[in-house]
Amino acid sequence: MMGDRFLMVFTLVWLCCSGGHGQKDTSIPCDDKRVENVVNLTLSKHNELLTEGTLLALYEIQEATKAQNESGEVLFVRFTSRETDCPVGGDKVWQQCDYLQQADKVLRNCHAKVLFTEAGQELVLHDCTAEPSIVSEKAHCLGCPENIDIYKEELREPLIHSLARANSMTNHMHLFIFMSLSSATKQVVAGFRYKLQFDMEKSNCTKSEFKAVTEECHAVQEEREFMQCNSTVDVAPWRHESPEVHTECAPGARIGGPRIKRPPGWSPLRHMPSKPPSPKPIEKPKESSEESKEIMKVTQRTPLNCPSKPWKEFKPIVDSPSSLNNTASTQPNSTTADAQLSDLDLFN
Repeated sequence: MMGDRFLMVFTLVWLCCSGGHGQKDTSIPCDDKRVENVVNLTLSKHNELLTEGTLLALYEIQEATKAQNESGEVLFVRFTSRETDCPVGGDKVWQQCDYLQQADKVLRNCHAKVLFTEAGQELVLHDCTAEPSIVSEKAHCLGCPENIDIYKEELREPLIHSLARANSMTNHMHLFIFMSLSSATKQVVAGFRYKLQFDMEKSNCTKSEFKAVTEECHAVQEEREFMQCNSTVDVAPWRHESPEVHTECAPGARIGGPRIKRPPGWSPLRHMPSKPPSPKPIEKPKESSEESKEIMKVTQRTPLNCPSKPWKEFKPIVDSPSSLNNTASTQPNSTTADAQLSDLDLFN
């Protein structure tokens, strides 16, 4: 009974609040000057940490939101980037570079969280990860675990149960709140099995004063502590039974790899954000193909100028038909070769 009451309170807080700070996120234009500053700060820091390869440069700004907490204003920005022709360790910054135009150079999804205070701006979290490429060896199979997009609404319940179990297992005097979701998989068993990797951060709420996480709970700025957790959640909604949850946590946050793959401002204390809706199909225009592309771009943009226009044009290089013909001409003609042989050749 107590667990159900905890879950109910937790869910209500999720629906009402944002980022564990009790403040609602507000969307802002993608061409806002502060948003551009966040992108520049993120790419500069990311490129500074690279030890090999090439620098990343902005492609499009996808989304920007802001929220207020006790320390100042927080901006969350989601944008895409591409590899450039500037090598790591050179004397150029990303604004002086051009995209690598090879067709196999995939977009990188970037997320950033920047705190603006009277003293200046601080890059709190940032991450740029490449979109997964299709690997033929990893064919779909029935019953195998599948990676699931963290935007999925169905992850809400498994994550709530995982966080509740993690807090009940720890001997810490403080409650921990959600920090980031690194990965999620789904498997069809006798129901559905979700496996989650997530990080938690110590909040100001103590277990002696709070029985559950509420809108008053937020991350502490001093003596910060983190927990990294792995959980397995088995659910079978048609049996009307409580999910079976197994959670293991260890002190510390994940270091290296795609640590932050959530959208900006994402928290279990608020609605799961949905992906931008696919643009409605457009009837065949009478204009040229280039004009049609421009029309499609405009129809996808919102009043907030999101997504932004590409920073530079990307024209992937593809093999020309002439090069393919030259390649084909260098191959031996099996028909001609076979015609030069006869049965008598077998006796030689």
